[in-house]
Amino acid sequence: MRMPDFPWAFKLIREGHTRFLITELWMRFYVRWHEWLFARKHRVPPLDDFQIQLETKHPVAYESLDHQKPWGTKQDNHTNKKFVTLMADWVRRGSPGVTPGYLDLGCSGGQLVKDFRDLGWLAVGLEGSDYSLKHGRANWPALGRKNLFTCDITKPFKITARQQPARFHLVTMWEVLEHIHQNDLPQIFQNILAHLDRGGYFVASTSSIPDVHDGVDLHQTQWTNQEWRRWLAEHYPELEPAELGLKVYQMVRHTPEESYLTYRRR
Repeated sequence: MRMPDFPWAFKLIREGHTRFLITELWMRFYVRWHEWLFARKHRVPPLDDFQIQLETKHPVAYESLDHQKPWGTKQDNHTNKKFVTLMADWVRRGSPGVTPGYLDLGCSGGQLVKDFRDLGWLAVGLEGSDYSLKHGRANWPALGRKNLFTCDITKPFKITARQQPARFHLVTMWEVLEHIHQNDLPQIFQNILAHLDRGGYFVASTSSIPDVHDGVDLHQTQWTNQEWRRWLAEHYPELEPAELGLKVYQMVRHTPEESYLTYRRR
């Protein structure tokens, strides 16, 4: 751990989250180890120009609390190379011989998008706030308006590649769903289903606890994992639970609840 992390670690211990702390420390080591392995095993192929275009009437989520209070988007750039390689294997087995597509909703700094792009995938990230774009943060200077775009994902949008509707084999949302108001969830999942290929995977992390910054709770839908699964089963039977065999430390984000949604489109 870095020195600034020690107060955070002691706070977790005092609050009874020792198990979370141990898993988090192991995950950090695991992620760094697979960063090294990924760099050794994977050479970036000649990158294809997919001519990606985003069509939306809402290029920035101005009404979003996360745009008004850009806490996460101004610092997050998480990835996990093991998640990338494991999901690449799942998609390769299910859709052999095709160029896979990856869509990250709430992409923040865009590192996951870059990782899948470096594998030769059609990779797109959408972020509601324009903070990272305006500040030239993380991967936005290189990939902004090419693979990374700003967009209010609670409104209809359409992604095309080479002037054809883009279809994605993997869609992810890391610590995003709880930031969406319940009234906006139907449009979110309509957008997902409009872009997720049949047999493709949807993977997300969720939280049911508050996330207060400057007196504002950014978590608008604080559902448990079971509540999310019941809601999805009731409203979107096209998505079936998928057992992907992913360990907690192979996920991109880690929360005390260890709440993840892993689905496959029928």
